[in-house]
Amino acid sequence: MFGLKKDKQEEFYNKRSQLESRLKKDLIRDGIAYLTCKVRGIDDILSKFSTESFMAVDAEFTDALLNTVDCIPQEYPLVLEIHGPKFTEKEKEMITETILSDADYMLGKTEAENRHHRRVFWGMVAGTVGSGILLGVIKLFVDEIALEFFYVLFWLFADALVRYLFIENGDYKNDKIRAGRIASMKVEFVEEE
Repeated sequence: MFGLKKDKQEEFYNKRSQLESRLKKDLIRDGIAYLTCKVRGIDDILSKFSTESFMAVDAEFTDALLNTVDCIPQEYPLVLEIHGPKFTEKEKEMITETILSDADYMLGKTEAENRHHRRVFWGMVAGTVGSGILLGVIKLFVDEIALEFFYVLFWLFADALVRYLFIENGDYKNDKIRAGRIASMKVEFVEEE
């Protein structure tokens, strides 16, 4: 009753994005991606939970920024253009420092996660090799039913190792590039009346 006709479904399925041309039209100028955002004041950028000693960027502002960054190909450096009222030099400095500080925390967190995943990877390598050797040696001394446990152990390690090598490793690299791009981002202010 509410379903689409088959030809409409095909039309929607076959629709192709014009993302590259849209990005070049809307965001990319001279090989640089300009992320523009409009704010009414400093409270749109800085978290209400910030203190004098520890400033943080508002979560909604961060989400909007990250959603746009994720659409931009990795080869483009980023410039954040903040459109809004006239900020004092002290406010501009505080906003810039807070944005870059949060970006640095994000980069540090990503690096720590990548170090953890590398340690897990080497654990999987050691587990796969060790359980493979153990499987070869134990095969001589145990019956077939007990041997199944060692096969399961071997394939558990091998599965995690292969998944990391061919699937997850690329994602971790992309996360690091994303965090590095954001941490290298320039911040500019554009006054609007």
